[in-house]
Amino acid sequence: MTKEIITEKQRIFIEQLGVFYEHEGFHPAGARVLALLLIADRNELTFDEIKDALNISKSATSTAINLLLTTKRVEYFTNPGERKRYFRATILNWKTHMKEKLEGTITIHSLMKEIIEQRPESTPEFNSSLKEIHSFMSFFHKEIPLLIERWNETKK
Repeated sequence: MTKEIITEKQRIFIEQLGVFYEHEGFHPAGARVLALLLIADRNELTFDEIKDALNISKSATSTAINLLLTTKRVEYFTNPGERKRYFRATILNWKTHMKEKLEGTITIHSLMKEIIEQRPESTPEFNSSLKEIHSFMSFFHKEIPLLIERWNETKK
């Protein structure tokens, strides 16, 4: 077994963050791999280091890493002359991820309007809730650029 790369305190935090990511729709192993790559003292870890640190199978590690690569949550690099791949979280691209999430809310906002328009009048309470969600999303889309602008001003 390789040298421990995380402390017991980090292991607990990885589990907590992993549970959060599971609630966000991540597969359990993928959630833990992403949490590990964010919490470990070293920013880049090999396949075996990830597998050993999380005490998960090769198959679970491979599946998790491949899913995280596909969703652009992690990336890898190699060092010249080495075959090992080093994996790291794509935290440096957080603005891109945030933009993609916001674009997703724009899509659902448009779909929500179409859903409301085709809803039968026989479900007024449900329809009212959908309209409230759509109204909030409209407000959100108007306010988010202003929020980003204010945040950018605080960085100057």
